[in-house]
Amino acid sequence: MKQHFAGLLGILLICSFSLMTAQEPTLKVTEAKLGKNVENRVLVNEDSVFAVNERAYLWIRVTGGPSDSITVTWSMDTLSYPTKLNIGGSPWRTWSYKTLAVAGTWTVTVSDAAGNVLKEMSFKAEEMKKE
Repeated sequence: MKQHFAGLLGILLICSFSLMTAQEPTLKVTEAKLGKNVENRVLVNEDSVFAVNERAYLWIRVTGGPSDSITVTWSMDTLSYPTKLNIGGSPWRTWSYKTLAVAGTWTVTVSDAAGNVLKEMSFKAEEMKKE
């Protein structure tokens, strides 16, 4: 009886471990930056405050698997703008941008194909005073 219980306990532990590792995202965002532009695959003018109607760029480095995709979602209050990006290798650099039409605190979220959040960053869009 004890042998059956120990065997059953071992099987349950293996199954639990398999389920936990299967749910872990294989993709990882190892670097993420916000800025004013991307030139030659490099972020230019890193910043966290942007003018209304200016583009905000999210530059990211992803590791962990080719042939996967990520979703970059730009959001503010009830507004949400998702963009799907394909990952072609590991490591992989890519970027997304959004023209910020509304002032306020924005959030940009990077998720894998299963919906796991890999990275989230907040920034501001402000009305800039004309001098």
